[in-house]
Amino acid sequence: MRLIDCPPLGHGLVVLTALVACAGTPTQVVSVSPPAAPPAVAGSTTLTGKSTPIDEPSGPPNGLPNACARAPTASDPLCTPPADFVERLCGKPHQDAALGLFAPQAPFTRVYVRGRIDELAADEEVIVLRFHAPRKEGIVVGNNKGSYDVLRWDGTCSIAVEAEVITRTRPVRPTTAHLQWHRVSPRLQDALVAGSDAVKRAHAKRGKECKGAMSGDVSASCEKADAALVAAIVEYVRKGGIMPDSDDVL
Repeated sequence: MRLIDCPPLGHGLVVLTALVACAGTPTQVVSVSPPAAPPAVAGSTTLTGKSTPIDEPSGPPNGLPNACARAPTASDPLCTPPADFVERLCGKPHQDAALGLFAPQAPFTRVYVRGRIDELAADEEVIVLRFHAPRKEGIVVGNNKGSYDVLRWDGTCSIAVEAEVITRTRPVRPTTAHLQWHRVSPRLQDALVAGSDAVKRAHAKRGKECKGAMSGDVSASCEKADAALVAAIVEYVRKGGIMPDSDDVL
């Protein structure tokens, strides 16, 4: 059996324009003006986010944005991070940042993938980073309903995922991209192990079964232990577990 390290960057569906690569060569950002009204996502009348409540001043750790770039409105319902932050975020995988942005106190719009799309898994939970409006002229690819750039749980970005494969309706068991433990900063690793007994047990089990391996040929028991560690971390983050600032500063 092989424990496969996630690719450094998702590649979403290629739609209409030359797309941004999330790692490797220098990032070329496609600047797109916000649409007057992003399309409603299947399973919901609007694709909404929420502003950070006044009585909850603490936001995500590590100096991550904790408010929408623009307040969601009926004509522009998305709650997305600031554009300059998105450019830095997608420059390379940022595992620490992803854990902070998927924390429940972060206000950004969550959506889910309807079926397996390239490297994206069926029912995968992702965060909307920005919307690309439909092309109004030239060659039209796909259904021309626009596309989304999204953040995955493993800290990578998937670019130009077509709007038709995105839904706001939360699956019974949403899936996540496979977290990369070795990409988590040492301070955040320590905090996760100290903050959750489940993470602590899963981490110890992984260490025993995998003997320090991060990828390559590993045993089935190592794969199972690695998956259990990922599941424990996701549960801890989703329940609002405390995470300190990390060493991975954007």
